[in-house]
Amino acid sequence: MSEKNDRFLGALLGVAVGDALGAPLEFLSAEEIKKRHGGEVRDMIGGGWLNVVPGEITDDTEMTLAVAEGIVESHFNPIPAIGRRFIAWYDSGPKDMGDCCRAAIAAAKERGAENYRDWYRAAQRVHKEKGGRTAGNGALMRTIFPALWYGAEAPAIAGQIAHMTHIHRHSHLAVTVYTIAVEDIIARREAAPERLRERIRHYMEPVRRLTGGNDPEPDGYAPNSLMCAVNAVTDTSCFEDALIRAVNLGGDADTIGAIAGGLAGALYGAEAVPQRWTDALDPDITRQIEQLAKKAENYAC
Repeated sequence: MSEKNDRFLGALLGVAVGDALGAPLEFLSAEEIKKRHGGEVRDMIGGGWLNVVPGEITDDTEMTLAVAEGIVESHFNPIPAIGRRFIAWYDSGPKDMGDCCRAAIAAAKERGAENYRDWYRAAQRVHKEKGGRTAGNGALMRTIFPALWYGAEAPAIAGQIAHMTHIHRHSHLAVTVYTIAVEDIIARREAAPERLRERIRHYMEPVRRLTGGNDPEPDGYAPNSLMCAVNAVTDTSCFEDALIRAVNLGGDADTIGAIAGGLAGALYGAEAVPQRWTDALDPDITRQIEQLAKKAENYAC
């Protein structure tokens, strides 16, 4: 495995294992997790409000893969290909779907959305109907692949993909900053991890200011979710510890785990992802992730 493929694969696997590790802990507090599970959760346990089996992914990974497959199909104009996948996923009746994503995809389907303008207008309608309360993390959770594929163009394209469902400026900022950080890690993969963690902290300053402190709530607000994930990565020194820290915060644990997993996977690579976690994933998902990582590596070359 090349160094670049290791980072690409690590980022995509990181999203999936973070999602699956956090899914059984969603909507619990950190204290409830400790009480219910006798301390930190360090393995794929299953259960939770979604009653997932150990290693089962949720909408975080499903939408991430839809974005990735759409980009691979049509990277010069990915919105239509991604949009078709979002609607097909919506029609499949997934176990979990965020309210803003659900409403925006339904609105886009209703209007026969075919391009960025159509999707933006659907998201704009939802933004108005919800009184501007569309700063959730539903766009942030799915934004890893543009950072792997597009290089310097990644922040702008990731922002457009985010606007398919979320147009709030706080969501846009979180998506853009996260994409910049991941792209920078990939570009500077020869640097020492501690140096890269410092660069991640630097990029997050405008997002940190929105959270009102150093201990953001692990909720669905995009800046809070991003800072919970970033703190878990930058306050630890290995992939496993970062994800354990992230998901055991509770709250929106699967999404915070997915965000942290993408960042930590890009930082440490696939070799750092615990085998016991990847073994728990559906083999078909793992194969899809491996194929997407290889395609991204080939395009980047």
